[in-house]
Amino acid sequence: MASKYKLVSNCFYIENTDIPKNKHNITDSEIIHEIEGQVLKESYKYFQNLLDEDTLFDENYFKHLHEKTFSSLYDWVGEYRSFNMAKGESRFCQGAFIECQMKELFNKLKEDNYLKDYQHKSKEEFAKKIAYYKCELIAIHPFAELNGRTTRLFFDMIATYNGYEYINYQNTLAQNSSETNDFIEASIDCLSGNGNQMYQIILNGLNKAN
Repeated sequence: MASKYKLVSNCFYIENTDIPKNKHNITDSEIIHEIEGQVLKESYKYFQNLLDEDTLFDENYFKHLHEKTFSSLYDWVGEYRSFNMAKGESRFCQGAFIECQMKELFNKLKEDNYLKDYQHKSKEEFAKKIAYYKCELIAIHPFAELNGRTTRLFFDMIATYNGYEYINYQNTLAQNSSETNDFIEASIDCLSGNGNQMYQIILNGLNKAN
């Protein structure tokens, strides 16, 4: 199986697979994805339990989510990629500019007080902000792998902080190959600067916790 991403070098993946080289030398994609799902589930519980009024959703927090969650599997977690990547016709931020782009993005997020003030604002305002920052992170694609899951974890913690449930993407994900994956289409739109579809997905997936 060919890699799902186009890389400058193929040394990141196990030869002829889309599986990153890992600490356990796992070469079965179903096994590695199952383990990733398990450690992600555990990470949700871990970070949920740590949430309090002093939690700072800054760049270090974002990188720590990636590292803490997947460190049992990979050596490169918590570190930004230095190489260029593309998926299909979509090109992500060049590796040389990721550090700068992430600093700029999280400076903006700091100006927005890390989205910690949306308990009593409208759901529409909150969804618009999440969609903006989510699209920016999709376009930057800072890590070599596991960007989507880390980004979802990040915004789910922010949503929870503000009194919402985890963002529900269920109706936007294809259940089989014949269905349209609305989330992927929205992500592709993000790369061209159009966050409207992502906004609708976030808006529909936001629900206040009981």
